[in-house]
Amino acid sequence: MMPRRLAKELRECLADDDILALDNGLYKVWLARNYPARRPNTILLDNALATMAAWYPSAMEAKRLNPDKNVVCVTGDGGLVMNLWDLETAVRMNLDLVIVILNNSSYGMIKWKQQWGWFDDYGLDFGEMDFVKLAESFWASGYKVIKKEDFKSTLQSAMKQKWVQIIDLDFDYPEDGKIC
Repeated sequence: MMPRRLAKELRECLADDDILALDNGLYKVWLARNYPARRPNTILLDNALATMAAWYPSAMEAKRLNPDKNVVCVTGDGGLVMNLWDLETAVRMNLDLVIVILNNSSYGMIKWKQQWGWFDDYGLDFGEMDFVKLAESFWASGYKVIKKEDFKSTLQSAMKQKWVQIIDLDFDYPEDGKIC
């Protein structure tokens, strides 16, 4: 899955007043530029210090304040594990959130910035993680999207559930390094 397709498919699945919460990563730039918000306060992103795991508190509070709306969170694999215990909080609070993990087995934005700044790559790759089992260990539901063509139907199905849903989606950044 590439960033522009992700933005398009999220927009097609979310109603105009549903809420998209973005964590911090390079994908946030593409989604912020390519996901058209149709109502105020329907796309939440932290643009201050770009703190990883910022999506947790914003998404959980958005859902608590808007129980009738779908809330979909997008985070990277690094952002999810950065503050993993908030996943337990979402489950304990019985929030029906959908969390889309963009899985590239690395701290992708840091890696991208180092690559384009001619720095050596050091300690930024992860081993393969099983986010479905991780979700289940927190009593959430998990899905692994193998083919990008299955993402949209998986997201639509997850949004119908009334529980914490995690979608593990293989993701990659464009090789040309352009942010557009």
